[in-house]
Amino acid sequence: MELRTTYTSTDIDPREARRKAAVLSIFVVGSSLVLSISMGAVLSISVVDALTRATTSWNYARARRRSIAPHGAADWPGLPEDLLLTVMAALDVPSIIRSGAVCTSWHSAYKAFRGLHRLPPKQAPCLLYACDEYGPDAAALYCPSTNATFRIPFPQPPDKSRRFAFSCQGWVFAADEAGDPYLVNPTTGSRAALPPFETIYHGESHYDRDRKNALKARLENRVFRPTVSWAWHSGYHRVAISAAAEVAACTVLIVHTPDQWRLSFARPGDKRWTFLCEEEFQDVLYNDKDGLFYALGLDSSVSTIDLAGPSPTVTMIMRGVSGWCDPTKYLAFTPSGELQQVWRIWSHPHFSVKFMVDADAVDFANEYGDAHNLNEPDANDDDEQKTSEVTTIKLLIFKVDIGRQKLVELRDIGDHALFLGYNTAMYFSTKDFPVFKPNCAYLTHDCFDFKPTLPTDTGIWDVNKGSMQKLQDAWPYMYSWLDLPAPIWITPRF
Repeated sequence: MELRTTYTSTDIDPREARRKAAVLSIFVVGSSLVLSISMGAVLSISVVDALTRATTSWNYARARRRSIAPHGAADWPGLPEDLLLTVMAALDVPSIIRSGAVCTSWHSAYKAFRGLHRLPPKQAPCLLYACDEYGPDAAALYCPSTNATFRIPFPQPPDKSRRFAFSCQGWVFAADEAGDPYLVNPTTGSRAALPPFETIYHGESHYDRDRKNALKARLENRVFRPTVSWAWHSGYHRVAISAAAEVAACTVLIVHTPDQWRLSFARPGDKRWTFLCEEEFQDVLYNDKDGLFYALGLDSSVSTIDLAGPSPTVTMIMRGVSGWCDPTKYLAFTPSGELQQVWRIWSHPHFSVKFMVDADAVDFANEYGDAHNLNEPDANDDDEQKTSEVTTIKLLIFKVDIGRQKLVELRDIGDHALFLGYNTAMYFSTKDFPVFKPNCAYLTHDCFDFKPTLPTDTGIWDVNKGSMQKLQDAWPYMYSWLDLPAPIWITPRF
């Protein structure tokens, strides 16, 4: 199939127009060919624009002589590999993988590109979720930047008795039927085994004496007994993975719930998890700029963890400021390297949360008193909604001022979008990815207390207005996801 593109602008050289038409032809044709393979994936105009920019240095005469006949059929399989590598460097990872399925020569170029161990510089987050359309043996990967959905074969895919545990550095931390964890790259299928669940400190406390039933979880007016499989998977709360070219060289740090929110770490191939310390934590992340892990305590204290030396070193760099842990808390680094805390406060249908903080250690923007009840529901809250689902009612973003030992509330994150859920918190520039709204947080459900029983709370939080838009309303063309497991954000990688 040949695409003919007409340029009417007098500012474009005819040769440049023909070169641009050729590039557009390549990938429109490529998309058509891959369409039948990838079940509906289509490149967006923004990606095509990126392709055009990426090939501005390509010599038109050489491309025309070697691969493109202006008035005849184009020899798409005959495109030179160096041109394909240049173009792939401008694509997101799902589109690169898709282009490698077009033909043998393009697949060779794709393998060569992967061998370079070079990710394109700007990768947008995608949403990984389970849906009825793809059945029990696969998951859906939705790419908002291209409006494309991919069917991802998933080993032992999550269902209502299990979940995606976490995503970090392009990997998904998941677990098999026995609850033993592993890392999987959903875009390539690569896997790396991790030590079994039973080697985690006090992992046996998750079960009754017969090891047949999970311990009961009480929800005020009801008692929920999760399946054994669900209990295994609920044992993992947060995950951080060190950056490494090869997954076998990485270190995995987890917050696990047997024995109350402790930290353990391991490397692929280890026999056991190594218990780290007695303190309790809610979030962890890895900073590739200094090679340290950062851990967020239940009291909002922050510690650095050095796992690169002969023995682990834990150093507190920010004191605790709060007395209880009901808000879901995250650590995040901004693109400029600023350390932040984010508190996500829920409206629980079964009880009201009172959350007290040290007023001398937190600088709120304006509206709170000295004793802060941060989860006080508004008078106009929908009572019916509060009895049927968990809802985000506040999102507080703080700069961690280590010098002053204070948290300073921010009311604006500028031209950035923040992605939170069962993933490492991520910031992205909305100038690079205009499909995302500036000064907004994209949230997926990760309310630990109620994840087995209630619908997911997923949407776009406007930081300035303090309001939530349902994600289904913003992206209506996605397949509907299952309430369980909750969707997760992931930045694809090779």
